[in-house]
Amino acid sequence: MFGIFTNKKTKQPDNMADNIAKTLFSQITSARDEAKKAGLITENIFNDRLNHMFVAGYLIGYVDSCLIDLPDINNKKEHSKAIFEKMFPGSGFDFVRAKLVARQQASTISEESEKYIQVKANAYAFDQGMELAQEEVEKQRADGSSQPVGLKEFLLLGEVNG
Repeated sequence: MFGIFTNKKTKQPDNMADNIAKTLFSQITSARDEAKKAGLITENIFNDRLNHMFVAGYLIGYVDSCLIDLPDINNKKEHSKAIFEKMFPGSGFDFVRAKLVARQQASTISEESEKYIQVKANAYAFDQGMELAQEEVEKQRADGSSQPVGLKEFLLLGEVNG
């Protein structure tokens, strides 16, 4: 896994951000390459899935879980921003922030709203992504050998297994 879960005393924050970004981005590139090679999905479908609420939830859940041991909240925010920008320069942080805001606003939407069902479905997908990422990080911390695959599977299948 790129050394994310090494001794906390020797872990350098910049290197940690690079490693987390590489781990997440490798799932994306692996899914893209597999889809392209096998002709599973079109580029448009892949891009739609990449912009899905599940993906934003997964990214945030994964990064938050990896940075859980950083004591300073401002330090966590800086590292999170650095990770998202390393993955998607110029747009990564804005993408996840916009999706997070949309998720937070879902709890305020009225049941009478025309968009209620779609907003609630998006919120559910976001939450699913976060939960799956957190489970994968916890599992990886526990056994040290499992590789995260939830993001890749969603990008390839358009749904969550399990």
